[in-house]
Amino acid sequence: MTNLSPVTLERVIATMKSFDVDLEPLGDDDVAAVATLNDTAMTFAVLGSSLIVRGDVVTERTLADADPTLHLAANQINSVTFGARATIAEHAENLIVRTERDIPIAAGMNDEQLNTSLRGAVDAVLAAQDGIRAAAEDLEELRKQVEAELDGPA
Repeated sequence: MTNLSPVTLERVIATMKSFDVDLEPLGDDDVAAVATLNDTAMTFAVLGSSLIVRGDVVTERTLADADPTLHLAANQINSVTFGARATIAEHAENLIVRTERDIPIAAGMNDEQLNTSLRGAVDAVLAAQDGIRAAAEDLEELRKQVEAELDGPA
């Protein structure tokens, strides 16, 4: 029988350390820790029955830009299997590309399960960030092509 231990922030920090990633705890409540991976601000939070792995990238775009490209790119990512959800946060001056994956932890996990789950979640969150970047670039190129065709020879 496998011994399943509760997933704590301490265990998450130790597991990420085994990947050569140093997490810095936020506050003294042992709920969340942060690190930067591939220019992505990563947050790891143990909340009740879930371990949340979130990646945020602040963009140059603002709400005032009224450009739907990032929202469309997030929708595109959410329509395919990347293993992480994507959204565009609008509660800051600049838009934030947010990708996130939840890991169910209510039953606890052994070290191997936690290791595998964390590796998969981090990979999925970062892949979704890459996917949004690529989708946004493709959509921007398509927009330029359509505008060029509409503005074509007079």
